[in-house]
Amino acid sequence: MMDQIRIGRFIAESRKSRNLTQRQLADALSISDKTISKWECGKGLPEVSLMLPLCAALDITVNDLLSGEKVSSTDYQKKAEGNMMNLMKENEENRKRMALCIITVAITVIAVCALIVIASYIDLPTVVRRCCFSGGSGHSSGRNA
Repeated sequence: MMDQIRIGRFIAESRKSRNLTQRQLADALSISDKTISKWECGKGLPEVSLMLPLCAALDITVNDLLSGEKVSSTDYQKKAEGNMMNLMKENEENRKRMALCIITVAITVIAVCALIVIASYIDLPTVVRRCCFSGGSGHSSGRNA
């Protein structure tokens, strides 16, 4: 998994070494300085669409960015492969989370529909029906129960 704190510190160090403020870097990328601050505090990572412009502004490579450090030419291939594997793992984890969310929503919808159908067959007293199925006001909604 990507080390957001390490990457954030590296972004901050790289920005400061170029004598840029968060506002100046943000303006160069057409984003808010709060976004830069979020990255530098390790509370998020740049979107893929911003990585190349960010790297250009900081005079670093994407491999440096994702490694959270300047990568030497001897370690470049190894770090690149490691970063690629980390990105692939994160992508797979995100897919699994999305599938789990979709399944959870589907089960919830099915359960609610089943409860509504079951409730329609239960012989509830008129007062309870009016209370529970007409907005909870206790007043009839004009339908005969």
